[in-house]
Amino acid sequence: MRTPARGCKTGQRGRRGLYGGIILKGMVYHTQRVSSPTSIDGRTIRVLALFTVVALTVALPAIVNAAERLVTVYGENQDDGSVIILADSSHIIPVFVRVDVPQLINMTVSEALPVGARVEPGTVGQELFRISRAAGAAGRVGYALSYSFARGDPLTARHDDDHRYLLPFAHGTKHRLSQGFNGSFSHYGENAYAVDFEMPEGTPVHAARAGMVVEVKADSRRGGPSTAYNADANYILIAHADGSFGNYAHLRFGGVLVEPGEWVEAGQQIGYSGNTGRSTGPHLHFDVRLPIADGSMQSVPFVFQGARGAAEPVEGDFYYAHHPGGEPFVEVFGADLRLSDFAEHKVTITGVNRVDVRVEQIDLTFVLFIQNGLDRDVDVDLSLQLVGLDSDVGNRIQQTVPARTEIFATILRTRRGASRIQYGFTVRYR
Repeated sequence: MRTPARGCKTGQRGRRGLYGGIILKGMVYHTQRVSSPTSIDGRTIRVLALFTVVALTVALPAIVNAAERLVTVYGENQDDGSVIILADSSHIIPVFVRVDVPQLINMTVSEALPVGARVEPGTVGQELFRISRAAGAAGRVGYALSYSFARGDPLTARHDDDHRYLLPFAHGTKHRLSQGFNGSFSHYGENAYAVDFEMPEGTPVHAARAGMVVEVKADSRRGGPSTAYNADANYILIAHADGSFGNYAHLRFGGVLVEPGEWVEAGQQIGYSGNTGRSTGPHLHFDVRLPIADGSMQSVPFVFQGARGAAEPVEGDFYYAHHPGGEPFVEVFGADLRLSDFAEHKVTITGVNRVDVRVEQIDLTFVLFIQNGLDRDVDVDLSLQLVGLDSDVGNRIQQTVPARTEIFATILRTRRGASRIQYGFTVRYR
């Protein structure tokens, strides 16, 4: 973001400006320089540093589409004219099927509709109910079937709300939660209690909880913003001891390191993040879900394990992963920085022959330093133009900076709930 500015001759006034911006809410942000320095009369350098923005639009990972071939419900005609409705399952765990008969012509059903039943792994031809010709009915007969299934058993699955999940990335690393529970982009309905973490494609993904891998998809190279990509998300689905499931989605092509039937421990690497399926920016989608009697899966609230106990998922916050047995490390959050941390900051600089501003970004906090690379003391007047940000010491900073010295200027903090942030500054000195 920082571009060299040409200093002024002794006795002249200098001026330098820089502008930058980020759109935050529900977005993945990537830094990109979009222009080169432009000199104006050899005295003023104005730089445009732009944060390009990608909207994070995600859909519920289409795990049903990838697994629907594992469960089949069908009718088998009998000699007496009736039809037995049967279910097959080649899934490695029990499933719960829900079957309805939306259309009947001169026929009756032996059970109250809809019919729900648990189907064990490897089942072939499990009888669910019978459809028969109605008594006294004449003419043609017919029926139509519809069914859905949930992984696991909704009659026994009960989420352990006291369980604390590990952050699903490597121990000691930090990522921003870009969309949280009930997120305005796509976290509603079945997907209400999901979280998205910004992370570059190829970031290691780790199991948040121990369990058995029950489904994977890793053969998709496709991803994009439209609903045409709903079924293209690579994913890993892990069954937990309480009957819930951990869902890790949008993995890269070939980004799955585990197989169905394999047991994984909490904290174990299971894959690599990506950008497959309906998505417009690299990230990891994670949710915990339960099977529902209507044949669907519903995400449920959960908490993460943080350094100091339970960590509620909060949209926009940054999180460090703490995994059992990992090496100790120091957390550094931009939001925790204080003016006192830089009160004694005064360092000698070399190789800089101008008056400049240096910016350090930590999360979405910006620390500004004034550099005087000249051989004389200068009086600096720093003016800030801020959108969605606040300066700890105000928007105008006047300081005398010794020759060949860098001093601390201020901390810029992102306002909670800001949908866009932008900063600009102008430096005058004499």
